[in-house]
Amino acid sequence: MKSLKRMLYELTMDKDFVALKFLIDRPNVFHVAGATHLETWHSRFLSWLLDPTERHMLGYYPFQRFLMAVAESADENIDDITDIAMLNVNQFRNPEVIAEKDINKLDIDELELIEETEKNDDKGRLDVFFKVNIVDEKEPSKVKKLILAVEQKVYARVDVNQCHKYLRKFEEKFKDETFLLIGLVPKSQIKESNEATFGSSKWFGIDYQQLVDIVLMPCLENPDLSIYAKSIIQQYVDALRMPYKGKREKLATIEEERTLVRSIYDRFEDVFKAITKISNEEDSEERNYVSTVVNETYGEVFRTIRWILNEENDVEEIWNFSTGFQRNIYKRWDELQMVMHYGGEETVIYGKSVPELWKQTLQWIEEHNLPLRQLVEDGFILGGGDRGNRYAIAFQPIHKNRKKFASIHTYESLITGETYYIETKINPESGMKTIAKLLKNLGVAVEMPLLENSEVSSNLNS
Repeated sequence: MKSLKRMLYELTMDKDFVALKFLIDRPNVFHVAGATHLETWHSRFLSWLLDPTERHMLGYYPFQRFLMAVAESADENIDDITDIAMLNVNQFRNPEVIAEKDINKLDIDELELIEETEKNDDKGRLDVFFKVNIVDEKEPSKVKKLILAVEQKVYARVDVNQCHKYLRKFEEKFKDETFLLIGLVPKSQIKESNEATFGSSKWFGIDYQQLVDIVLMPCLENPDLSIYAKSIIQQYVDALRMPYKGKREKLATIEEERTLVRSIYDRFEDVFKAITKISNEEDSEERNYVSTVVNETYGEVFRTIRWILNEENDVEEIWNFSTGFQRNIYKRWDELQMVMHYGGEETVIYGKSVPELWKQTLQWIEEHNLPLRQLVEDGFILGGGDRGNRYAIAFQPIHKNRKKFASIHTYESLITGETYYIETKINPESGMKTIAKLLKNLGVAVEMPLLENSEVSSNLNS
């Protein structure tokens, strides 16, 4: 039987692993300049990309793709946003694009906001302000104005109070015009709805992965793109792939990375399981050796692999080389517990596994006559957000991306007798987050003590 050291050696020598390392290590001008995640650079780049008069030669194409990303993120009035995204670019006139537009310079003169701006320059600033006229194709004399304002976050958290102020002032200043308030934030900040993230469904949340997939990659593939501008966009995409926040989180990945990771994991699943197993053991010489290889020698590669596997929920467990306290929390995932508050009553559900917790929760939902069926019919997305490609529960064991469920459990509805299919190849943490999201969508308040304790410990040790 091969030793773990030998298995690690073969993994790191694999052609796909080496290719992934080369891809990650590709030189990047943002990194060289020490400004990989400087928010000013992000807003400058976005304003340049959206401006049809710039020399990228793409005209309104990036702006239209950005509107498509907005349409995908809408909680309500989806058709209205889609109609805007599908406009003929020939209808756009007189664009004005400004990066880091001070909100008080838009003649929004609220004393409180101006004073706040003077105290903290970041508080009174919109990162990108885009205004364009839209001409009615049938009646050219009819012209409407569309305003797109983008607030970007990289390190900073979303400030709901700030979002309320922007919305209130825009509703006053631009009440006769169409405006879209966009929050471009890391995926970790996107919650189950725009209202939960920004305090109002009138805001639209886009994460950097959507920016890459829906806007930047199509721009790179556009034959009209200037050869000189292509390298700028590619460099920016590469900058987004670099981990931030203490090297724990990536803003985005690209399909080339995801393809390599899937290939690596399919062929070396036994090695990753061995890494996961030893990461949760007590300190030893072998564990310390593996930790050094995974976290230091090839740290950027393993971080990318872990990030992508977590994003796709393709593994039940991921290695966790953390403090003893955190490892103890991790080992207690067999103590799965949900505390529900509904109708003035508190109910506690326990499960020894994610499938068991799912079935008990579904039974509780139907016993309380909550509208479960519609959510199942639509297909309920796996994870804490709503933008993934994999379903947690659906009428057929087929994901949104047309892939089959990797591990299937079923639940027979107490009300209709129909069979609901549950995807159970998922780590317990993601499973609990998905169930909690389902309950919240049904109007049930829910607590997850184990998950909350785990998040607290993670924050304490970050």
